[in-house]
Amino acid sequence: MEKPVTHVEVEPGRWLDARRAIWLEATRSLVVADLHWGYAASHRAAGNLLPVWGDDELAMVLDGLVRDYAPAEMIWLGDVIHAAAGRVRAEAYLRGCPVPVQVVRGNHDRAWRHGETHRELRRLNLVLHHGDQVAALAPHELEVVGHHHPAVVLGDGAGGSVRLPALVTGPRRWILPALSPWAAGAPWNGRIGPDEVLWAIAPRRVFVVPRGGRRARSPS
Repeated sequence: MEKPVTHVEVEPGRWLDARRAIWLEATRSLVVADLHWGYAASHRAAGNLLPVWGDDELAMVLDGLVRDYAPAEMIWLGDVIHAAAGRVRAEAYLRGCPVPVQVVRGNHDRAWRHGETHRELRRLNLVLHHGDQVAALAPHELEVVGHHHPAVVLGDGAGGSVRLPALVTGPRRWILPALSPWAAGAPWNGRIGPDEVLWAIAPRRVFVVPRGGRRARSPS
C-alpha cells in the first residue's frame, strides 16, 4: 500500500499540510486562509436551510494543527467570517485559542470589528495579505494570499472527475486553498502560469499536478 504523504516541503522551511495549511519553520507560523466561519448560519439567517455544519469541523482542524505544530502564532489570512452571523463562533474560537492569532482582514470581514486586525503582515521576505487588493512588493519579496479558493479537477479518462483544493506556488506569489469545508474551489488547471506549480490536496496525499496530464505524481 502506498504510504500517505500528508505534508510536503514545498520550499526549504515552508511546508504544505494536507489540512490546507502552510507551516513556516523560521517563524513557527501556521498560515490558513478563507475560514468563512458561520457560512451555514449566514445562509440559514437568509432563509436558505443549509445543514448546521462546518464550524465544528473548522475548530477540529485548527485544534489539530495547533496540537501537532505547537506554533508561535497562527495567521488567519482573511475572510475569517462569511457574514455577520459568523462572528460568534469566530470570536469564541479566538478567545479559547492557546496560541496568538494574527487576523488579516478580507473582503468578507469589512463589517467585523474584533480587536487588532491587519491589512497585511510581513514575515522575513513574505508579504501575507488576503489577496483581494494589490500589495506593493519589493523585488525580493513573495506574496502569500488567499481569496481565490484554488482547486484542481482531475479526470480519470472515462468521464469521471474529482475536485480537490489546491495550493498554487510561484516565484512571486503563493495562493492558499480555502480552509472552509464549504468551499468547492475555483478550478485552476487552465489558469496556472508558466512559472507556477499546482499542488493538489487530498485528505491522505499531497502531490504536484503535471501540466496537461490526468495522472499526478507524488513528491519525491
